[in-house]
Amino acid sequence: MPYDLKVNFVQEPSSVLATDLNYVNPTSFQLVIDNLKYPNAQFNVQQVALPEMSVSNPEISTRQRNILSTPSKINYGSLELTFLIDEKLINYMEIHDWIYGLTTEQETKSLKVQRDLQLIILDSNNNVAREIQFVNAQPVSLGSIPFDITSSDITYLTATVAFEYDYFKFKRDVI
Repeated sequence: MPYDLKVNFVQEPSSVLATDLNYVNPTSFQLVIDNLKYPNAQFNVQQVALPEMSVSNPEISTRQRNILSTPSKINYGSLELTFLIDEKLINYMEIHDWIYGLTTEQETKSLKVQRDLQLIILDSNNNVAREIQFVNAQPVSLGSIPFDITSSDITYLTATVAFEYDYFKFKRDVI
């Protein structure tokens, strides 16, 4: 299990007051993939959304009604991000080759097809406020590149990639 099972549900006063908090800047983030294997794929990320998380409640059927039981499974949504494509398509090809390798390469100790991703949230001083780790992530879809000669303005091309992963966790506390 990725987390400590000793979750404290006892209501205790928080040590952080709402008056002491700053709000998250939606443009202050970085995504780190794997600097050695995919050095260009992490650059130029424009949009990323922290995925949804939900639980499944099994139902216990009775004659008069269905009763919800304690949740037994967590469901995580896909991690989707949009990135600018460089003119030599290097970052696009890295993701392409990663997806292609998932179906053609056999995973061994020296060849790991899944990677941990880190979404780094920066504070108002551009220091790390939180790190969110996506464990055992792998790309499952890569969007198309829409070339269009009829466009009158130059709009740089972007692509969307979706990752599936085992779970995500918060790695760093606010200092």
